[in-house]
Amino acid sequence: MPKEYIEELTTPIVIDNFSGFCPAWFENSYPYYGNKNQASDMTDIDITDPNVLTQGPGMADLTAGTQVGAVTTLIRDILRHAVTTNVTYAIGGAKLYQISATAVTNAGVFPHTINKAVVTGEDGESLVYHNSKIYYFYNHSGDAGDIGTYDLSTTFDDDWGSTVPTGKEALVNAPHQAIKGGDDNVYFANGHYIGYINSNGTVLETQGLDFWTNSEVSSLTWNNNRVISAVNRPNITGANFSQSAIYNWDTVASSWEGDPIEVEGKIGALYTKNGITFVWWQDSTDDGGYSLGYITNGQLSTLRRFKGSLPLFYQVGEFKGFVVWVSDNKIFMWGSKDVDVPVSLSQYCEGKQDTVGGIAAPFGELLVASYKTTSFSLAKPSGYSVAATYNTMAFRVSGPWNKFQILTIIVETEQMAAGAKVDFTLTYDKGKSAQELTQIAYSAANVTRHKVLNKSFEVEDFRLDISWAKGSATNPVKIRSIYIVGKAVKYN
Repeated sequence: MPKEYIEELTTPIVIDNFSGFCPAWFENSYPYYGNKNQASDMTDIDITDPNVLTQGPGMADLTAGTQVGAVTTLIRDILRHAVTTNVTYAIGGAKLYQISATAVTNAGVFPHTINKAVVTGEDGESLVYHNSKIYYFYNHSGDAGDIGTYDLSTTFDDDWGSTVPTGKEALVNAPHQAIKGGDDNVYFANGHYIGYINSNGTVLETQGLDFWTNSEVSSLTWNNNRVISAVNRPNITGANFSQSAIYNWDTVASSWEGDPIEVEGKIGALYTKNGITFVWWQDSTDDGGYSLGYITNGQLSTLRRFKGSLPLFYQVGEFKGFVVWVSDNKIFMWGSKDVDVPVSLSQYCEGKQDTVGGIAAPFGELLVASYKTTSFSLAKPSGYSVAATYNTMAFRVSGPWNKFQILTIIVETEQMAAGAKVDFTLTYDKGKSAQELTQIAYSAANVTRHKVLNKSFEVEDFRLDISWAKGSATNPVKIRSIYIVGKAVKYN
């Protein structure tokens, strides 16, 4: 065996400057492909500070943020900004909610029950602040929709759209994302149409732009002085191949401008951050093939793929400088906290209950709506998650004539407080075997260098699995670096 090959194998492996998922991590739980500071999997992990690897946040309900208080429906859309000091609004089911950074209002006129006379099944979709009012969009009766208004005082008009403005008309039963345009009009999705409300709130046009009758507008955003729309065609559920597209509309012409950006799959949401429009879509030809990308020079460029589910318009946004979205019941983050830090994809936290509705950060903290059967929640990050786990990529350390013996693993942490704990498992030989390592736990000495392994088995490859399941929800373990030393062992 060549001498230089042995020297390569005995070079220490140092894991620090923690990053996000390995490329295509969802394809293989034991990936060799990636960088040593990337993860083969993670749950509820905070790497917003790349200097440390630690538990993501737990979730705590806002005051009156459950069914015992004010929240009796799954909240979908949460306004992304405050309307007045420490006040914004949210909608879901037949309820319009008023919320602050700490509480859901459960007094006076809130929560407001949306009650359009002679119809049933009012189901809130979206809301927007416009012309000093809240305009809220909802479906009802399984075959139509409407728009209500609230004057920020005591007056609600639940059927404003079908009874008051010039052009009054019912809406289509469909998603109704509403956005405020840079021209001071409101634009909203309405089946295979884009509708609008004029700047002074007196004119309603439900069919401002028309697409194909078998299509549906799933999401809208405003960028480059245009309404950008995601249109799925045909509008059918399930894992079916769709020929969808993204269109630009100058809001004046009777049709969209230029060539649409064709997307072979279903589009879930659009979101514009700092002049860049991000897109989430599903490749219907690939099981679990979900992508995040952005629009550039008339093309859709892929940033990362992910697993789980396709987020809807009320399940995307931004937080701590990152783009965030919901996939299954988990919150994913893409980006970096500083321009000099490489971007990464990570899974940050999850909903308090099993199914997540809307997310937003109108007060600087992330709000997450969720439910399970009859339990409802509007919560924000609090403390640390004890469901947190982080698995490194797999390190291939053997060759044709040798295996590898790990001699020691030393973990450097920040100083800890009472109750802080973290466990390590060495998983090796393609995941076939595992060895539990020494737990790191707070002690009075409060050391920051911990030997978790002193000589292990001979291995072909290995992965280090980290779990905070026995740790603390108030005092975390923050890992600074992991130092792994071993030697090559001749294999006959």
